[in-house]
Amino acid sequence: MSLAYATVFANQAERLGRDLTPVGAIRAGNIDNSIPRWQADQFTPAQHSQWLNDIAQEDPLYTINSENYKDFEPLLGEGLQHMLTHHPDSFFIPVYQSHRTALQPKWTYINARKNVNNAKLSESGDELLQAYAGTPFPMPTSAQQIMWNHQTRWKGIFLNLHLFEITVFPNLVTDSLETSIETYAHFYHPQRNTPELEWQNSYYFSYILGPARLAGGGVLIHESLQPKRKPRQSWIYVAGERRMRRMPAMGYDAPLFNSEAIRVADEIDIFNGPLDRYTWQLHGRQEMLIPYNNQKMRYNPCDDEMALHPYHLNSQAMRFEKHRVWVVEATLKPGQRHTYQRRVFYIDEDTWSIVMVDVYDKNDELFRLTLRFSAYYEEMPGVFSALDAYHDLEKGAYFLQCSAGAGTSFSQIPPPRGYFSPNNIRHRYKR
Repeated sequence: MSLAYATVFANQAERLGRDLTPVGAIRAGNIDNSIPRWQADQFTPAQHSQWLNDIAQEDPLYTINSENYKDFEPLLGEGLQHMLTHHPDSFFIPVYQSHRTALQPKWTYINARKNVNNAKLSESGDELLQAYAGTPFPMPTSAQQIMWNHQTRWKGIFLNLHLFEITVFPNLVTDSLETSIETYAHFYHPQRNTPELEWQNSYYFSYILGPARLAGGGVLIHESLQPKRKPRQSWIYVAGERRMRRMPAMGYDAPLFNSEAIRVADEIDIFNGPLDRYTWQLHGRQEMLIPYNNQKMRYNPCDDEMALHPYHLNSQAMRFEKHRVWVVEATLKPGQRHTYQRRVFYIDEDTWSIVMVDVYDKNDELFRLTLRFSAYYEEMPGVFSALDAYHDLEKGAYFLQCSAGAGTSFSQIPPPRGYFSPNNIRHRYKR
């Protein structure tokens, strides 16, 4: 590398400590300060915690409904506009003061800066070949880089989630599962000090706690950073047989039974897996109203009947704020197969998490809407989903994945080697 070339990269990386945040968001607020400047790094942990408590006590600044939404149309995705116009008596958007609360460990910021000069995608953009344990592309130049930022964003190292998974139909008849999910972000192993990667991105095991007829079953997934060279590996744990069965690679639009097929395999974590079936287009950054700082949802069970309305959650339980998002459009390639012809993703610039998706069917008609209600978790530390809501706009049904209350925990210590091997899962969970 020439000295001049190296200097260019060094100058670019310096932006992460100047006009950009450590993960690549615009540090400054917007013109009217309705999006504030990012300065979460100036708080002590105690001050940050108090800030979150104060946020949870706020009242909405204003409410958007079916009568006034045209005044806010540039800030609203098509899916939200659909909800406002098709459910005018029940769906509204409470808009609160915006707060940029996102923080994560400083060592991940150091690695993000290193990635400016070291992270690499395959020529097709479908595989992540090289990156330190931080945001791979804090200054992205392509849609694929942004989607990999989402798939490798900071979610902690080892976490145990206690969740409800509930499908709500228009007549309010519900079908629900109680699950325990363990996941380990192999990409963020704290002792990895090289950009060289193994193929594993993360490990994921979902274990069914209830209802009784399904309890004891589970699914193990080894998620890949290089899905064309090394596809994800999947196993199912069959409690009655006390064994792990290897499954065909589960991905793309394979319907998920726990959601009555409202959610498909590549919608776990809003989007996951290979990018190869779509053409990806980056539309840049845009100011939008998105779910944000939903602190009240963090450890509150979402199976409360007061929260479950026909067609959508109780609007009073939601919190929206104005933030900058990256807008990425995915269009199915000719000759490829997927239930979704087109998807528009909205990715929060401060966390690299997808927070909203407008989904279109084979006729390019609006079909589904996904909303991620995120919150800050001090134990992580960082921003993580408190509730994901997947809406089928044709059926009028929606699927929720959300907290079951107690039982969610975060750890900075990786699990023992082999913890997510099929044999270890079988020994740990046999009944």
